[in-house]
Amino acid sequence: MDASHSQAPSHGHEEGHASVGTYIKVAMVLAIVTAVEIGALYIPGLPPHFLVGFLIVMSILKFALVVAFFMHLYYDSKLLTALFVGPLTIACAIILALMALFGSYILLQRG
Repeated sequence: MDASHSQAPSHGHEEGHASVGTYIKVAMVLAIVTAVEIGALYIPGLPPHFLVGFLIVMSILKFALVVAFFMHLYYDSKLLTALFVGPLTIACAIILALMALFGSYILLQRG
């Protein structure tokens, strides 16, 4: 086998992925956000509705970072990103509608 066949064929994805440093930075941000989430649970007198909303926003942020960098959607084509985000948005809307319909949505309940 000659030298041209000794390596796996390149598909042009090398320039489209993050460096190890980027992954370490993302992991550090995820750890900091998690620490802030845990710390928020120990703040006395924090209204439950604010706490739930804050935790949901932080979870969405972490989910977006994981999907963007560790699942490589940040570097994929916009079509693949749309094929992931579109159904995810529909599924989240259905879940929220069902929770509101059956009274499980904590922010809509009266205390």
